[in-house]
Amino acid sequence: MRRLSALLLLLFTLPPALAAIPADTHLPAGIGACSVAAPCPVAVLSPGYGLAGTDYGFLTRQLNGMGYLVLALRDSAGGATIDRGAPITPQVQAIARATARGIAALLAEGAARDRRFDWRRVLLVGHSLGGDSSAQFAADYPGRVSALVSLDNRRVALPRADGIRVLSIRASDTVADPGVLPDEAEQRRHGSCIVRIEGARHNDMQDEGSARLKETILAILETFLAPARQPAYACAPAPAS
Repeated sequence: MRRLSALLLLLFTLPPALAAIPADTHLPAGIGACSVAAPCPVAVLSPGYGLAGTDYGFLTRQLNGMGYLVLALRDSAGGATIDRGAPITPQVQAIARATARGIAALLAEGAARDRRFDWRRVLLVGHSLGGDSSAQFAADYPGRVSALVSLDNRRVALPRADGIRVLSIRASDTVADPGVLPDEAEQRRHGSCIVRIEGARHNDMQDEGSARLKETILAILETFLAPARQPAYACAPAPAS
């Protein structure tokens, strides 16, 4: 009963998160080329549970080098904690809904502050809970998203929409909830990419993961996103094991 009460409390009393989520801003390479007439793209990087945006420096550096302004969230959970003894999925989904509202506020602040960047349609990049929060933002604000890159999210369904291109890089030690990943027909219909890395562990998809894993993730990401202003959204083949 105590666990159930804690879960209900989380579901119904999470703060509305109308204030922007704290985030670190990382400027793109070649920022001098960013202007109101030709705004540079924006990426929102959402970390996994218990991690911070600063734990994904390898992704931030890659995106900055491609010309993206990166907003790296300091916490995708908004200070909420997950009760491992209670059902996980509804807790994650509740946190994701609150975080999505916080991302919307963060983008509104950015748009009011600096018009050299394209705040209208952004790239979402998220690991685990951060991927779930990104997927929830895409569901709640579909017109604000150009593409979504998920590193092994598991609890919130990825978009099935022609206007939002999806890349999901999957670990080999986890299984997503039913309905989270688009099936093969949906992938063909919407141009989604699902790439599984054999031997990759969910928890290693951040700076402390192996150099080989990070290089593999970056190669898949670059195939999908290059060039930044007009991405190919190409699906990289599954890497050899």
